[in-house]
Amino acid sequence: MRLRTSKARRHRHQVKVLKSEVMSPRIAWINFLGALRTLTKITLFIGLLVAVAFGIREAIEYAFHRNPDFQLKAINLSPNDVLDEAELVELLEIDLAANIFDIDVKELESKLMTQPAIAAARVERNLPGTLDFRLTTRKPTAWIACPEEGFPANRRTGSLLVDQEGFTYHCPERQVDVNQSLPILFLSKNEDHPVRAGKILDHPQYTETLRLLKSVVAQSPDEFRAVDTISQANAWSLNLVTRGGTTATFGLGDHARQLGYLGRALDHARRKGYEIGTINLIPRRNVPITVSVDTPPPRAIPISEEALEDTPTRRQTDDLRTLLNRN
Repeated sequence: MRLRTSKARRHRHQVKVLKSEVMSPRIAWINFLGALRTLTKITLFIGLLVAVAFGIREAIEYAFHRNPDFQLKAINLSPNDVLDEAELVELLEIDLAANIFDIDVKELESKLMTQPAIAAARVERNLPGTLDFRLTTRKPTAWIACPEEGFPANRRTGSLLVDQEGFTYHCPERQVDVNQSLPILFLSKNEDHPVRAGKILDHPQYTETLRLLKSVVAQSPDEFRAVDTISQANAWSLNLVTRGGTTATFGLGDHARQLGYLGRALDHARRKGYEIGTINLIPRRNVPITVSVDTPPPRAIPISEEALEDTPTRRQTDDLRTLLNRN
């Protein structure tokens, strides 16, 4: 007997719906009027925003830019050794009749920073009509001389100065007098390390001469003003010339000991009333020294060999050697 399943079969019925829209001229007109109203509202809203923005702009213009209370009336310049107020106005081409809100303070700062002698500049508006200028000028440590590169050994306007960061710049007129006591560092021409104004100095001779100069400042700040020039004589020695005309030869190191020798020798010479011409401070003992003294006019009398050997210069040189050897 054949068994039949009792499971009923289900059939899916698909229903198709037909959608149709009826368009007539009246309906199209109504739709057009609705879109027009929406567009009109948007246009009115945008126009209102434009009118408000224009009104605010005009209010700002009237309240600030066209307000005579904000006309430039004063310039405050911080004390400095580069520019005064008149030079500042000329350099920056400031319109003294302008409104302070029409003056671009960032542009003024940028122009000031084109001056090599100025390290930092800040310009601020101080209402109602004042511009405040805060300048930080460079603090030089020495003059730089390199005749082969066109930088002569003098202390004048336009001569080359170097600051604490090694930045070189032409000396402005207002810094000439205040820096007359600074020493001159002599550098020779070096193709790999040229001397250029407005650049960081990386000349190897600058490194050596500056090290000696810093040793002078560290050991005897009062003697710093007595230094006239420093130069590198050769690969192993430096020459320091004092304002009194003494030429002292230093090594590239051991500066503390050598400066101590120089100080004692100069002090001894001053107390004895004569001047040291040259002194080589590299040796620890038997330091080579030459002295200059006022010699009497020649006499038409015989002088013995013993007298020739016992001259003032010889005695003073021996005294100095004895003094330095004892120390």
